Amino acid sequence: MKKLAAAVFGLLIFGATTAYGQSELVLENGQYYTAEKELYKGQYSNFYENGAKEATYSLENGVLNGQAQFYYEDGSKKEIGFYKDGDKHGEWIKWNEKGQQVGKANYYYGDKDGEWIIWDDQGQKRYELYYDKGEKVGTWKMWNEAGELVSEKEY
Repeated sequence: MKKLAAAVFGLLIFGATTAYGQSELVLENGQYYTAEKELYKGQYSNFYENGAKEATYSLENGVLNGQAQFYYEDGSKKEIGFYKDGDKHGEWIKWNEKGQQVGKANYYYGDKDGEWIIWDDQGQKRYELYYDKGEKVGTWKMWNEAGELVSEKEY
């Protein structure tokens, strides 16, 4: 369960991407700067090579702050969440390419926090997990493809 859950959660994490058709920002010491070496404030979007929007971020004083939206190349939504002072904070929702919700995660200043739910591509709930500021807590549950509870573990 641990390996599969880690792989699924990895889908909720994004790395740096390249911007096309917009002035590029430079990430330096955890802050985003313009080409003129000024801290960036406002909306910023990254684009796929084909010109489709890949992501839109909100930045304040060079730091991710506010809603972030990620898209598949066809323009459909991929993930929506929030940043606060550069850290993931609050609820993050992930969809597959068919538009089905496959993940719901919560963060508290970058730490996993609260309820995390993972669904498979058929819409079946597979995992229900709980965190308290990065620590595993509560009863973690796992279901099989048929929707039968197959594992419970108390933390």
